[in-house]
Amino acid sequence: MNFFIKTEYNIIFFIVIMIVSVLIAFYYYRKTALSKNRRILFTILRSLTLFFLLMLLASPVISFISVLRIEPVNIFLIDNSKSLYLEDRYKSSDSTYRDILLPISPGSAENKFFTFSKGIGSEIEDSIRYFEIDNNETNLSDALSSLEELYASGNISTVTVVSDGMLNEGGNPLFTARKLNAPFNYFLIGDTVQKKDVVVKDIFYNKSSFIESSVPLKVELNSFGYSENVTLNLYEEDKLITSQTITVSGNRILYNADFNITSLTPGMKKYKIEAVPLSGEITDKNNYREFFIKFIDNKFKVLALSGGPSYENAFVKEEIKKIGNFETTFLTQKSATSYYEGAPPELGQFRVFILIGYPIAVSSNDMLTGIRDAVENNKASLFFLASKNTDYSKLALLENKLPFRASNYSESESETSVKTVSIVENEAFGRNEILSSINNLPPVFIGGTNFIANPSSETILLTASSEPAFVVQNTSDNHSAAILVHGLYKWRLSPRKTNGAEALNYLLSTTVAYIADKDRQKKFSIETTRPVFSKYEDVKFIASLNDPEIIGGEAIRVKINGTGFNGELELTKINNTTFEGGIRVPVDGDYTYTASLYVRDQFVESDEGRFLVGENNYEYLNTRADNSILSILSNETGGKNLSGLTGNEISDFLSGINDKSSDKIESLKNFSLNINPYFLSLLILMLCAEWFFRKRNNLP
Repeated sequence: MNFFIKTEYNIIFFIVIMIVSVLIAFYYYRKTALSKNRRILFTILRSLTLFFLLMLLASPVISFISVLRIEPVNIFLIDNSKSLYLEDRYKSSDSTYRDILLPISPGSAENKFFTFSKGIGSEIEDSIRYFEIDNNETNLSDALSSLEELYASGNISTVTVVSDGMLNEGGNPLFTARKLNAPFNYFLIGDTVQKKDVVVKDIFYNKSSFIESSVPLKVELNSFGYSENVTLNLYEEDKLITSQTITVSGNRILYNADFNITSLTPGMKKYKIEAVPLSGEITDKNNYREFFIKFIDNKFKVLALSGGPSYENAFVKEEIKKIGNFETTFLTQKSATSYYEGAPPELGQFRVFILIGYPIAVSSNDMLTGIRDAVENNKASLFFLASKNTDYSKLALLENKLPFRASNYSESESETSVKTVSIVENEAFGRNEILSSINNLPPVFIGGTNFIANPSSETILLTASSEPAFVVQNTSDNHSAAILVHGLYKWRLSPRKTNGAEALNYLLSTTVAYIADKDRQKKFSIETTRPVFSKYEDVKFIASLNDPEIIGGEAIRVKINGTGFNGELELTKINNTTFEGGIRVPVDGDYTYTASLYVRDQFVESDEGRFLVGENNYEYLNTRADNSILSILSNETGGKNLSGLTGNEISDFLSGINDKSSDKIESLKNFSLNINPYFLSLLILMLCAEWFFRKRNNLP
């Protein structure tokens, strides 16, 4: 520690006041009747007292500088995720740790070893314990964030990652790594050559659907190193219901398979897609995926209004009748206030309104106003199908509830083909083979009216000139769809193999199911973050309120029941509409849960669901060691690939970095003497001492 005195005055000033203090004291005591020694003592005491008093005028400051040296630390992160179980990679990882990394001489630094998987694990010293923590994902970003907090005031010299490189959560860790301001090295565990394997890579499906409807299921399959037939089995509640055979070859990796599921009863049902294992696979843990679909009783009422008899109306009406999910009432315009089927029923009972070329010029504004009120007050949905005779000026009464805007009204029409957009992101329209078949159907007609899709809507089909032909919108305040071309009856006349009736039926049934989501009528909804959890991790729930009238005092309580565990929890409110929570279920099994919504301790509504606790195969979806992200991390931070190096070579490399990483921290503390209590106490003590000695020697 160093210290010094600093002031705004020159050092000569202090010499002068010292001389002045001595002269005053000498003059004061020169004729005093004291012995020589006492006269000298009193002179010195008076000189110092005067000097310290005069120093206060200079406001001096004593500064202390302390120097703290922070030794560098080498951090080693050892991958502890389940993918290390492939090919017994964990044995190679443990051997690397014990035989190569642990003996490394840190030199001026210190070596610290941690495991990581979902985040950073515990510090390790002599052995790595695998598969006894929550290690069903590999999240290096979270591990680095925890490391940053742990060594916020430390000096990280290097970070070395020992992993198979299969980072599947948390995104690219480069941003977090840069904040640590240290070079990143890596030691790759596992073979980068892809071994023979068949993987059920992904499944696309709707989490909820209506009973008696066909639910499309799209399966993505990866095949590595095989040229033979692969059997895909679909199970419902562990019972085989159908199979498909896919022929794979060595020069292709990705394959798709489509299934259709139907349920006649409501409830949550468990499904499994399994690729029958082939000989020689690196693992069969990635040959299956399990999931749940919630089937909803969808017997709600639909009103189909048409502008008058026509081929179009007959075709659409015929296909709607085939859909067993809806109780449909048909009204065909006869005059301004009358319909061929009779008097219109009360509109508030309907949850979906299908307008087939409606309204026309003679249509009543009262009917349109009634439809608008039903849509606004009852959260009903609107599905519009254009026709040549549609009166768009009347349709403007419903403009705010439609997925498009119409302008420049015109009765002209022209022929056009219809095509799908390049990528359909809406999961509800997952049967690409049917959508794609529309590209081969006969041309239809497009009117001269200009249509512009709403910004929050999604276009599914386009005309030949890339104008919107079919748009959907399913937002919090708009549940609607529109087919903006007409002449669809021509689809049933297709001379090709493409089935136009099937395509229209699919559009009608899927669209109504999508925009008239029955779950939207519930006051809240809840689901687990995924269908399968490990017993070493929390089962996580996410719930949201759907009723805007609920304004406070809400609570959502969840009860879990199963053969091996029963429990309950109350979810935490994250914001006005979202709740989250988790609970550890330590026993494998098939579990149901019942979630109940309370408002100010009064029960409002409940919902049910299911989840599985068992082996989570998320870590096995990729089986090839991959250094792509680790390599970028290393290159961007000035690190190195340590794979294949000996312990001595790694030690020399790290020592070179450590020698440059020593940190010195200097801290400065100032003491202003004019307010410092110690200095003032010293001055008072000296004044008191002089007064005391003067009295003892009978001096005035």
